[in-house]
Amino acid sequence: MRRRLRLRPCLPQPLARCALLVLLVAAVRCATAPGPPRDSFPLDPREGLAGPFDESVAEGWRALLAGDTSGAERDFRRAESSRQVGSARAGAIGSIEALVLSRRSEQALGTCAELLVEGEPTAALLSACGEARARTADPVGAVELYDRAASAAPNRPGLAARAEELRKAAADALLDEAARSAEAGRREEARRQVARALGWSSRSPEILVRAGDVECESGDRERALEYYREAIALGGVDTAVQQKAGDIAFELHDYAAAASIFDGLAARDPHFAARAAEARLAFRVSNWPDAERDAALSRRLTRSGAALLVWWVFPEVREARVESAGIVATDVLERRDSRVMMRAVSLGLLEVDPNTHRARPDAPLTRVAAARMMVLIASRLARSGPMPGCFQGAPGPGKGGREAIRVAAKCELLSESGGSAVGGAEFTQGLDRLRSLFPAGEAMKRD
Repeated sequence: MRRRLRLRPCLPQPLARCALLVLLVAAVRCATAPGPPRDSFPLDPREGLAGPFDESVAEGWRALLAGDTSGAERDFRRAESSRQVGSARAGAIGSIEALVLSRRSEQALGTCAELLVEGEPTAALLSACGEARARTADPVGAVELYDRAASAAPNRPGLAARAEELRKAAADALLDEAARSAEAGRREEARRQVARALGWSSRSPEILVRAGDVECESGDRERALEYYREAIALGGVDTAVQQKAGDIAFELHDYAAAASIFDGLAARDPHFAARAAEARLAFRVSNWPDAERDAALSRRLTRSGAALLVWWVFPEVREARVESAGIVATDVLERRDSRVMMRAVSLGLLEVDPNTHRARPDAPLTRVAAARMMVLIASRLARSGPMPGCFQGAPGPGKGGREAIRVAAKCELLSESGGSAVGGAEFTQGLDRLRSLFPAGEAMKRD
């Protein structure tokens, strides 16, 4: 008889069972393991957490990806009740994602507040709570959480992109808060909010203008001007903002900035040409010697101050030949500015009282005297060139005070109705205008 052969297993029976169990567990894990990581909300709630995970987490995730938020929420709620820590936390994160996707972000914020303080938040939790903030009109909180999510998962450019997308709205929200703080007198708080907004934005013209507006409200006009000028340099700033910036530059005596701003406006709109010329003159005056600058800026210009300004602006006056000594003004002989005053008197630019022989150097310059000075300077300048038509009908020396004012106003040298006395700024602008009408001696001008 043949002996019947009995086939024995390669492994002892207990070991075979163990191997079978290992294969079975591996198969289950393969079936429920996360797929390729997503780059944007929602992220797999299991990411960054230690397993194992209940199958309910995988089922909830599949439902969420399929758009079944109700089914996903149901599955994630089951996972939350799991005794496994990883499953419970993944279920809670998944529940937040389901609430956000079903337009119940306000409800999700409560769970976010709890989970964000429990352990180290994962990128999935941070992005879910960030999206909840974004969808409840809290872009500031959303950017903060998305930035943290991008740091927790640096290989996900989509998270950083979403943070960047929200930054503009966040900067606007911060500037709204800053404006309210400034209006309430909380200047330091407003300044911090502005700095934070600028740190989050790409420093666009719109953002910079709003930052300038807040600083204006807070009273820091120097910083406001910095923001306005930066916005203007980037382009796309409307005329009203540029004009406001130019006016602030004037107020701060930053005449170089004022000239730059108004020159740019004048290049597009001739309406700003006069303001641009005023800014350029102010810039030049700011670089004049002390005495001449003080005279040009004085609110009460004296006759001696007017003589000094004429001496400074017109080389033709300094170098003119005196044809007749005329009447000597006794009250200027001992003055430090006697040379300047004597020249003005000898050329007939300032009248001397024939009875007292006084030129009254410290008396206010009247509008009549200022107009006569300018008309006489024009007649002297016209000896080397044509006389502009606006001077037609100008009176002779010492005559027609009212007519001299009319001619000066016609030539835009003085205002016809600006009070009996003339200030340094008005007189200096008139001299500058007069200089422009006779450009022949421009090369000799000492600006």
